[in-house]
Amino acid sequence: MGLVQFLIKRVIAILITIIIVLAVAFTLMHVAPGSFFSSANISAQMGALALQSPILYQKYLKMFEARYGLNQPLMEQIVQYVWHSLTFNFGTSFENPSVPIITQLKTAFPISASLAVGSTILSIIIGIPLGVMAALKRNTWIDSLLTTVSVMGQAIPSFVSAVILVLVFGVWFPGLLPVNGWGTPENAVLPIIALSLGNIGVVTRYMRGSLIEGMRQEYIRTAQAKGVRYWSIVWKHGIRNSLTALVTVIGPTFAFTVVNTVWVENIFSIPGLGTLMASAFPSDDIPLAVTSVFILSLMVMGMNLLVDLTYGLMDPRIQLK
Repeated sequence: MGLVQFLIKRVIAILITIIIVLAVAFTLMHVAPGSFFSSANISAQMGALALQSPILYQKYLKMFEARYGLNQPLMEQIVQYVWHSLTFNFGTSFENPSVPIITQLKTAFPISASLAVGSTILSIIIGIPLGVMAALKRNTWIDSLLTTVSVMGQAIPSFVSAVILVLVFGVWFPGLLPVNGWGTPENAVLPIIALSLGNIGVVTRYMRGSLIEGMRQEYIRTAQAKGVRYWSIVWKHGIRNSLTALVTVIGPTFAFTVVNTVWVENIFSIPGLGTLMASAFPSDDIPLAVTSVFILSLMVMGMNLLVDLTYGLMDPRIQLK
């Protein structure tokens, strides 16, 4: 299948999936107790604003009614919301109706993306050498130690790692690194480490298994029989092929790392996408909550598409289907 046909097929599949996700998320929010999607509930939740500024209250009430079609049947509301979302017209949030959601995302998303990129790069830099070492020292104490540490890293949630880092650098060794805020490179160090620990374990274990499997192949034995140097075989045939397979795990890891920023950013008081999302659900800010589901779903599917394209470019033997 050609690249253009592959892209068209995948984009259509992503579009259909996104529409289903948006429709389901909107419906669940609609039928949830205390649903935002009714004029009566909006009026009740904006009661304080009605007392402070009746003019603004009427303005925002009409805006939300028109934006979500609150006086229309549920199916029409879903169609209207899906169309607005697909055109990135997210409207305004309930907690901050004066600022469009897209404006809030433009401010918060780059922060979360920078943390996710930094975490992914650090995971690759550390995880690949550890995985290679574990594979080449298979069934030794080094392999056992690295495997155990990798499993422990995966088992500890990122928010637990963040709390530990805050305890270490905020209580035991204060002043070495900032434990809250954003604006300087130093502010990103601890959040990136907290997000990286589990990912390092993933990369290490995946690299170990892939390299062990690659070194068992017939072409490896053929190269050894021809007298090719051991490290040349390991690098040119073992590690390079394993790196190709590693691409399949790096893409989704990046997408889910952005999800993990929800907790890490709150712990380190970072004004990113995670903090924005975390504030939406407790405050019943349904427009922002549903938009967050859309953004995360789009990211995961987009990264999977990018992984497939990269995989095909790195290994010409792979056919895009």
